[in-house]
Amino acid sequence: MAINLGILAVGLVLIDLIFGAWIFGENYGVMIIPKNIARQFDVQGLYGGGRSIFKRDKNGLRGRYEDPSKIDILTVGGSTTNEILVTEGKTWSDVLAAEFSANGNPMVVVNAGVDGQTTIGHLKNFDLWFPKIPDLKARYVLVYVGINDLVRLHRENHAPKQDRLTESRRLFKQYMLNNSAIYAFFRNVRGMIRARDARLVHTQENYSGSTWALPEKQPDVDAAERKWAAGLNAYGRRLRALIRRIRVFGAVPILVTQSRAGYRLRGAKVWGRLQQDGSVDTGAYVDLSALNRRTMSECRAAKAICIDLAAELFFEDGDHYDPLHTTPKGSAKIGHYLYGKLKDIVLKKRTESN
Repeated sequence: MAINLGILAVGLVLIDLIFGAWIFGENYGVMIIPKNIARQFDVQGLYGGGRSIFKRDKNGLRGRYEDPSKIDILTVGGSTTNEILVTEGKTWSDVLAAEFSANGNPMVVVNAGVDGQTTIGHLKNFDLWFPKIPDLKARYVLVYVGINDLVRLHRENHAPKQDRLTESRRLFKQYMLNNSAIYAFFRNVRGMIRARDARLVHTQENYSGSTWALPEKQPDVDAAERKWAAGLNAYGRRLRALIRRIRVFGAVPILVTQSRAGYRLRGAKVWGRLQQDGSVDTGAYVDLSALNRRTMSECRAAKAICIDLAAELFFEDGDHYDPLHTTPKGSAKIGHYLYGKLKDIVLKKRTESN
């Protein structure tokens, strides 16, 4: 019995050495990029979607591609890009790719979103993560940016581990996650068999059913720019650095602004949620708009591709399942919108390069 167990143990070690990343492949050390994972989430109580599948491949990327050197658009952002609770094929990155294909111009769109990342983490991707992906190249890097940097605007010392890209506490567990094929296999089997309640991952507040009203005075974005001038200047420096890094990477930078669910844009007016005391709450609109203005000004100054989604795409009830994250319906709206903005630019450049 002991001999059999010993043989089994030796066999498992050999299997892990061969199929894991201990000897072959890229060793991610204690980097916190999820890779080789498959998870199932129960999203019925979140937005009525039944079950959702989330996968990231051996490179930590989400989406379909055959060759990392032949990616057309690499999408970068936080959890609103990663979209952990939107099933495969329904993320806005997927919808964008599907739109190109449906119109006879297939584009490889690959998702490199990381939950919680700010522009600091996006920069770190180019130092620590992307160099580990063999022959990674993209024609465009699309950065969907703003919401997470708003947290840093409000809290200057905000430093999530996703911005470091490395685990500093559970080192052994993270090292095993990144390198052990057997450990990853059993985690994936468990993750696919047991559908985790999506409500334990993100908050449920989505503002659907709120009464929307015009505030007595429209939010003063100019005042917000003055109030947060130092933080906005720091954000601007990070954006300039990010644009430079994307170009050094060999890609064309695309910057896209973001909005949140706690307000509604209708025409040229901002509507907020009517409160019990009769006041109107426009949520994070004013500060996020100040951040979005800076995104667009830095983008235009750098002659990158600039898409002001926050000002042009109007969301309604059912588009978000919490204050930040979109449902498949909202993600489809983003994907269709981005296709409309990018199709002529991308196809023109493709024709010129052929």
